[in-house]
Amino acid sequence: MATESEIHELYTQLIDQFNQARLVGDANRVPLLKKIVAALGHPDQTYHIIHIAGTNGKGSTGAMLGAVLEQQGYRVGRFSSPAILNDREQIQLNHEWISEAAFIDSYEEIKPVVTRMGIPLDGISIFEWQFLVTLIWFKNERVDYAILEAGLGGLTDATNAISAPQLTIFTKIALDHMAILGDTITKIATQKSKIIKPGTTVVTLASQDEAAMQVLQAEADRQGVKLIAPQTTVTDAKTGLVNLQATLTSDVFNWPALQVNVTGTFQYQNLTLVLTAIAVLRQQHVGLSDKSVKDGLLAVHLPGRFTRLSETPLVYADVAHNPDGMTGLVNSIRAIDSKPDVTWILGVLADKAVASMLTSLLPTARAIYTVTPDNPQRALPAQQLAADIAALYPTVSVRVMPDMPTAWQTVHQAKINGPIVVSGSFYVVRELVEMGVALDD
Repeated sequence: MATESEIHELYTQLIDQFNQARLVGDANRVPLLKKIVAALGHPDQTYHIIHIAGTNGKGSTGAMLGAVLEQQGYRVGRFSSPAILNDREQIQLNHEWISEAAFIDSYEEIKPVVTRMGIPLDGISIFEWQFLVTLIWFKNERVDYAILEAGLGGLTDATNAISAPQLTIFTKIALDHMAILGDTITKIATQKSKIIKPGTTVVTLASQDEAAMQVLQAEADRQGVKLIAPQTTVTDAKTGLVNLQATLTSDVFNWPALQVNVTGTFQYQNLTLVLTAIAVLRQQHVGLSDKSVKDGLLAVHLPGRFTRLSETPLVYADVAHNPDGMTGLVNSIRAIDSKPDVTWILGVLADKAVASMLTSLLPTARAIYTVTPDNPQRALPAQQLAADIAALYPTVSVRVMPDMPTAWQTVHQAKINGPIVVSGSFYVVRELVEMGVALDD
């Protein structure tokens, strides 16, 4: 039997091997992945699947829904991306990460099947491997519900290789990954809508962008399935420093004074999706008690989504990385401070809509410390980000930092009054973890 250190070495070698394998290009790989899933005996058909796509809110929606199902006693698997803490974070069972040994065992189960099909092992991308490992591990662990989050788009996303899910959820659709998905909401929504399959039920937001809603409804009609997007009223909303409370009502649910262990004004729309999904599951005779819903929402934990790192000084980390996400973050800051005077530690990727993100956050800024995210291929250099900020808002104080540890130390040594927010990219928040900063208060 291999020792823990030997297993870790094997796992590390395997991940390195995946990282050196092919990257997904423009070709649609889903037909090939469907063949692999079929050759594996359709592990995706051994449990109920909830498939989630959208631009922002997938992680929050999946985490809340998973926590509720888990409280009811179901074995709940979640596949989400990208990771903040560790790659294994992307594959969870009852919010516990897959172990290195289980990952290796699942890979070894898939490897001979892929080889017999004549597919080179390095012809599969790391995300595709992670998806296939997820399907097998969930089957072997006798998962009841699998919540699968699309990585990018929908049409060509690896997760689209599954059979029809019990439920298909679309979170807020906005502009992001435009070089790949298209430069309009209609084009992006069209890509995402292609995960809709006959036999599913579709849930989305009534507040969804009109162009996106038209696309989703048209695809639902084409597939002969029902789309549910109830108008929801949120009252008595209290957005606290670490949690929120509100009364939410619609044609399909009524939840007074509901409390959730996340915060941020953007979470109300994600909560609306979760409550709609719960209502639909109940209509499908899935056992979900009121107590499980309430307890699950109180138990949910999602690092990096407007997460308070400390109270004195008040520090938040958020993975907002596109204009819609940054607008949600800024609105959340304003909900706890109507006249914010924020010190930002900011790093972004060059392929994002940087100017639009900056337009949202700059009016709240007293100072900005720019960093270069730890992604050499895609990062916008801190110097360029500082220049972009100066061009848009010349009166704001901007300092270029050589790295995240320096930025973190400099900001804290300055004994700044007012909130400090670390944001702009998953990579920036991930560096906090690598520095030993805990993503909880």
